[in-house]
Amino acid sequence: MSLSVNLNKVLVETPLKGSGFMYRINLRKTGILLGLIIMFVVGGTGLIHSKSLEDQRVEPAISRPITIAHTGGAARLERPAVAFDHDQHTKALKQKKLEDCGVCHVLKETNPRLNNAEIKVFKFPKQDFDSTNKSSIMYAYHNACVSCHKTMAKEGKKTGPQIGMCGKCHDKRAKHVQTSWSWKPIFNYGRHAQHTQSVDKLNEPASFNIAGKMQTVGEVRPENKNCAVCHHSYDDKQKLLYYKKDTENRCSACHKSTDQENARSMQHAAHSACIGCHMKEAALQTSESTTVPKKKVGPIDCFGCHGEHKELTPEEIQKLPRLVRGQKDVMDLSLGEAPDQTGKAVSVSRMKQVPFNHKGHEPRAQFCSACHHHSLEKCSNCHTLRGDPIKGGGVSYERAFHVATAKESCAGCHLISKQTPKCAGCHQWMPATELPPSSCPICHKGPSDGKFTEPPLITLNLDKEKAPEKISIKGLEREFMPSEFAHAKIANKLNTISNSSTLARTFHASKGDQAICLGCHHRLESGGNRENKFPSCASCHGLPFDSRNPGRLGTVGAYHQQCVGCHEAMNQKPLGLECVKCHAEKPGFKNAELLTIEKADQR
Repeated sequence: MSLSVNLNKVLVETPLKGSGFMYRINLRKTGILLGLIIMFVVGGTGLIHSKSLEDQRVEPAISRPITIAHTGGAARLERPAVAFDHDQHTKALKQKKLEDCGVCHVLKETNPRLNNAEIKVFKFPKQDFDSTNKSSIMYAYHNACVSCHKTMAKEGKKTGPQIGMCGKCHDKRAKHVQTSWSWKPIFNYGRHAQHTQSVDKLNEPASFNIAGKMQTVGEVRPENKNCAVCHHSYDDKQKLLYYKKDTENRCSACHKSTDQENARSMQHAAHSACIGCHMKEAALQTSESTTVPKKKVGPIDCFGCHGEHKELTPEEIQKLPRLVRGQKDVMDLSLGEAPDQTGKAVSVSRMKQVPFNHKGHEPRAQFCSACHHHSLEKCSNCHTLRGDPIKGGGVSYERAFHVATAKESCAGCHLISKQTPKCAGCHQWMPATELPPSSCPICHKGPSDGKFTEPPLITLNLDKEKAPEKISIKGLEREFMPSEFAHAKIANKLNTISNSSTLARTFHASKGDQAICLGCHHRLESGGNRENKFPSCASCHGLPFDSRNPGRLGTVGAYHQQCVGCHEAMNQKPLGLECVKCHAEKPGFKNAELLTIEKADQR
């Protein structure tokens, strides 16, 4: 704005009267000023967009960095946080020897908590610094990062910024987004099986034990003989690590977000265990003649573990070896028994036990952590009758299973399943925040004696008289030909989808053979209609607008919402706005609005 104002000022104040010489000088000044402005605009644009359009297309707009934002004892950062792309630096160093991690990191450290065992730490920076002093932190990072850049620059290699180029690292305009790395996407049944098979092929698996010195307690099953490579427990009294069968647990059950007295943080433990094992395996495959591993080994870069991984289907999971940790195939869920006032053992819960098919549910989750979100213990250990505020977060045993908005609960997981395209066509209209009372006896059946009976297939009996094969819908017969609805074909297809799911068969069976019918004929319980016939849609959805019940759609609106809504939820065609796919044009009919337009054009 200031440039345009100054330019206008020059042009306005330029005297047009007087000598021709003065007029030519003013024109020359104006031309010079215009030239400078053009140079500034074009040159500035060139500085901002210094790369070609082709280069800009291939460059990712957002990377996945590690955010360095140490404040020390200061209240805030003086400069923007540094978005450090670890994988970019790993690639730039062209690491052929995995021990080259030692270029930047302290690799090993003696940890007195592990009986003076030497463990992988990947500590950075190498030099000691006071974490409460911002100047100490700054100098430690500058010595580690900038000194490396300086050394590479002296060797004539392409490198990063040096001292004095602060804005290159502390860039307030950077497109980086802070990434919260998660443990969850790393491991699923497939990745666990891959690691188990790799460990079984090692010559001396025990030498890879990530926790150093460890004691084996009791008998170990053959299929669990190498679990101690990764899994262990800690004996607080004897101050030692041990492995015992059927005690394998989630890493995060002991390793929390920060270092504890007897356990390192999840981040430190995982990096030490995973990267350390990958490095050791690669070192065993290399020799003096080569620095490249003979076989593919696990990754040491961030994206190799934390990148996106494909979710497995239940069919793929069933092909993998089952993880056995002493769990029963079928278990009866309950709070157990407790002595009453007379000393007699009585059930804590007044509801019947829930026969839970644990083996059948295992392939339906990506990993054990889908349900066992904190530990592989039984649910009642954390979720007590009234809710343990420390171990269970105050969530009671009953709410742990029935909260529909929690993906770890039974009700929440079932809700997610109902939102899949196969099921969403019918279930999109049904309330999902609370469970209907009618569903209680479906799960609370009582003791199973270790056996689970699969729900039978549902047979859909469509009487042609009561449920015609095709229905002619004439709600828009003035403008269009009647819409032919393939009633039997669609109902049978929905029933086939229902029978393909054990979950659907279990809950649909309570509605009898009309469970599929209720998907469209909503808000009607089976048996509440005359001669097994459902009322027509127009009996509830009558006038286009009913002032006495403004929330109820008219017939045309109800059909469109029901049919088009189901198609969109199930990714079926035709979709919305594809009117002629259902409503064939009526010969000789022209819409009144189109007739008005045509008459106006003829005038």
